[in-house]
Amino acid sequence: MNSRSTPAAAPRLPSILYWLAFGTFALATDAFLIAGLLPGIAREFAIHPGTAGYLLMGFALTYAVAAPVAATITGRWDRRLVLLLSLAVFVAGCIAAALAPGFEALLAIRIAMALFTCLFTPAASALGASLVPAEQRGRALALVAMGLTVGPAVGVPLGTFIGETFDWRTAFLADAALGAIALAAVAFGVPRGIRPPAIPLRQRLAPLGQGTIVHALLVTVAWVAGSYTLYTYLAPYMANLGVAGGTFALVLALFGAGAFIGNLAGGWATDRYGAPRVLVAGVGGLALSLVGLAAAPSLPHALPVALALLTIWSVLGFVGLPARQSRLIAHAPAAAPLLMALNMSAIYLGMATGAALGGLTIAHFGTGELGLAGAAVELVALLFLAAERRAMRGARTAMVPAE
Repeated sequence: MNSRSTPAAAPRLPSILYWLAFGTFALATDAFLIAGLLPGIAREFAIHPGTAGYLLMGFALTYAVAAPVAATITGRWDRRLVLLLSLAVFVAGCIAAALAPGFEALLAIRIAMALFTCLFTPAASALGASLVPAEQRGRALALVAMGLTVGPAVGVPLGTFIGETFDWRTAFLADAALGAIALAAVAFGVPRGIRPPAIPLRQRLAPLGQGTIVHALLVTVAWVAGSYTLYTYLAPYMANLGVAGGTFALVLALFGAGAFIGNLAGGWATDRYGAPRVLVAGVGGLALSLVGLAAAPSLPHALPVALALLTIWSVLGFVGLPARQSRLIAHAPAAAPLLMALNMSAIYLGMATGAALGGLTIAHFGTGELGLAGAAVELVALLFLAAERRAMRGARTAMVPAE
């Protein structure tokens, strides 16, 4: 008999993760699509593009505040019910947005949508992570988060093209149709009766008292804010390079392809090399690519250089997503739903912060400085990463009994 044992093949990831990914795809299409629709919305309502940016800021800020509260309120609910409720409100909100009579009404609708759509991704991520062993957590989270990258890669360019060909209202109707398909997918693919264990509210909120988690969430805020300083106003940035209209949809497709690759690479790299290394490499590279994008318009062959840097930027912008989620869950596995909600809050707070900073940058310095402003925020994210690592070392030291 051969004494050598053949290594067991890694178990396949559960199929439910693909249904969850489709839901995140629909929601991500909406979250990223708004940046491509801002010029058309500004034209119809005769407002400044910076004012139109309040649509992103209002949605993002509401999401950031509501996500942990909603996760706590629905903590014991059937996961399928939570996911379906979120998607149902999303579909209704997209239809209402398409019918909005004015900018103020559209802003109110977007804020109302955020109160419920904030439920989906944290619940889906925590559910996905709970279905696999720890050594597969990075890939499982990357698969659920794949929708966040397929949205920019496919849904956003298509929605932007629809918005340019018809109008922004038609783009929202198309997003509603996508949400309806996601609703059917989750209803079909996610079984009933999946409930998280009963955890007292005090225990759910206990992770907020840990310095490592606070620093980790600050990393997320700064990391996303640096990217959104430029991404929110990518349309005027590319217009200065001669790219507008339907061609801009191709630029968004390029960005989305990079995001898709970055998310998959981040899941693999997290399982292989560990979350800390992936986070440092991703945030540091992101800062460098944003500096390059600031310099690109003044270089020879500006457009090809900018497109190459944009691809690198999109890859690095998403490579840290599975690493961030995996590291947060490792801090407090029992509080995974709340931690995923807090992380999504941090993401959307970063989106709002980046949109505000980008608007101020355009108002005072112009689109050419957006990259530098974003890079400066990424350097702040690196400082928070260093603080997170110090806090973790301090926590380990505190656990060692004195001799």
